[in-house]
Amino acid sequence: MRRIGCVVACAACLALAVRVAPARAAGPPEIAAEVSANEIFIGESIDFLVEIRNVQDPTPPDLAGLNDDFDVKSNGDESRNQSSTMIFNGKVTQENIFSHVFRYRLTPRRTGRLKIAAPTTTIEGKTIAGRAITINVIAPEEQDLVIPEISVDRERVYPTQPFEITLRVLVHPLPDDPDRDPLAPLHSQPPHLDVNWVDLPAGLAGDDKARWLGKLLSRDGAGFTLNDVSTRGGGFFEGPRAAVLNLYQRREQRDGLDGRSINYFVYELRRRMTPEKSGTFVFGPVTVKGTFAVDKDKRQYKGQRLVAIAPAVDFEVREVPSPRPATFCGGIGQYQVSASASPSELRVGDPLTLTLNVERGAGSGSLESISAPDLTANSRISDDFEIVDKNPTGRAEGDTKGFAYALRPKRAGVGIPAIGVTVFNPDTEEFEEISTRPVALKVSEASRLGAGELVGSFTGSGPQEIKSREQGIFQNVTDPTELRDQNVNVTALAELAAGLWGVVGCLAVVVTSRRRKSGDVVWQRRQQARRTAARKLAEARAAQAAGRSPEALRSVRSAVVGLVADLRNMVAEGLTAAETEALLASSSVPADLQGEVRRLLDSIESAEYGSGSGAASAALIEQAEGLIVPLARQLDRGS
Repeated sequence: MRRIGCVVACAACLALAVRVAPARAAGPPEIAAEVSANEIFIGESIDFLVEIRNVQDPTPPDLAGLNDDFDVKSNGDESRNQSSTMIFNGKVTQENIFSHVFRYRLTPRRTGRLKIAAPTTTIEGKTIAGRAITINVIAPEEQDLVIPEISVDRERVYPTQPFEITLRVLVHPLPDDPDRDPLAPLHSQPPHLDVNWVDLPAGLAGDDKARWLGKLLSRDGAGFTLNDVSTRGGGFFEGPRAAVLNLYQRREQRDGLDGRSINYFVYELRRRMTPEKSGTFVFGPVTVKGTFAVDKDKRQYKGQRLVAIAPAVDFEVREVPSPRPATFCGGIGQYQVSASASPSELRVGDPLTLTLNVERGAGSGSLESISAPDLTANSRISDDFEIVDKNPTGRAEGDTKGFAYALRPKRAGVGIPAIGVTVFNPDTEEFEEISTRPVALKVSEASRLGAGELVGSFTGSGPQEIKSREQGIFQNVTDPTELRDQNVNVTALAELAAGLWGVVGCLAVVVTSRRRKSGDVVWQRRQQARRTAARKLAEARAAQAAGRSPEALRSVRSAVVGLVADLRNMVAEGLTAAETEALLASSSVPADLQGEVRRLLDSIESAEYGSGSGAASAALIEQAEGLIVPLARQLDRGS
């Protein structure tokens, strides 16, 4: 008991000491700043780090003084707060170290010695400042060895109207072999490109980055590296390595600095984009860095290290002007519109389907923006027809979007007049009306039915007579053979009724089950999973037969990953090989089958990016076909 009392006493003393010795910070608030480089070329960027110390939850620093000379982009922030407790002679002291780091990316707007103004912040009404930093921004030297350029195929576009941006890099031929690729001797250290549209800017849509760049991978290691784009290493223990892209296109004559003509090698990086909103987008500047061959000494080339800059290009996406005509359907570009009706022969009041097709021309806006024309605005249609469906949902197939309207003619002899639709022509920057041709109909008056046209009417040649039975059920019946026992068999009727109710009950159970399952998306995905996988493998076979191996590989991967996602009710897009293997493990799929699936997916990725010795796509298709049935069976058991 005495020992317990001592422990309690010590705990009480410790608690008292903690209360007596309050927590304290390490020192007064201060700001520290540093940069990743003190000398760069124009067009390059640097990392700027600002650390606010001895403040628990600081606000971001004020960098307004940088806006004149730099483009400033935030790269996030993080807290580095620490807490420590010390006990000395029975006294407990707690010390807190507060630190918060803010990261920025600075891109100079001009050359020369530029001053990064001191960052400031306000703490408890008092302004504190860090230190200013000076960096040297160098203009690239004038040279004709490497010339980068940025171009866009249109001066301006409107939302949904696609355009193509191109980076061209002209490289001087080798001094001893003007017909050899000048990048071939650089395969151990390929030149590097920094391009700001590899990851699509907000408001622009385009092909998936991996699909776009996957087609450009170099097979012999000669080419350019790009941003931080990498591929999987060739060996088991190798990590990602920089992807090398083959961008060679053609030769082009151009005068050098001395006026003599140079037959340059031209490398191009193109990307097609579609703007989703209006605004101004900045492409570039693009930086080319590397060592290029300028001379040859015996068997070795002499290299020159240089940085070349392609100036940025501002590109405008304009908004469709207002006011807009009431018949504007959202189309931007060149379109054609046509109409058809079915049936074309009908009576007044009969329903017909009017199909309106809008076909887009090359380079025109997306069909997603095309809305159904308002037929009520056409007085000839609204006067002659009852418009049952005034705003139908369109269906796009290829370059055509169709709208199906339900109409009923109000009078005989009417037809469907020409239907006008307004689109916006970006070349003339004016609204233009396009129209369909009239659709001829044969509309007749609705006929009135006589008694003899009723279904089940008497069609004999004798006089038609309706027999009255008001005086008994055998009134006017003179044939004795029609007389029979009219007593009701109650037992038989009861058995019949019970049987009918049983049948109705069974049907109700079946119908209820079917309705429940028809609304159960998870159940529907599981039911269709194998058929979907088989269809994708058939698409892979077709693509392989047509020589489209990359497409075949994507279909194989989609078949396997899609099967797992459908049977586990997961989203297939973005599932990696590791994530797929984890799903199989959580579903109690045998380890050997998990390994086969993982090896298949790794082989597909290796074959897609050309960085491994993956099997041919035909063999991968056969391997996938052998996995689908056992994989689906195991996943069904684990559900």
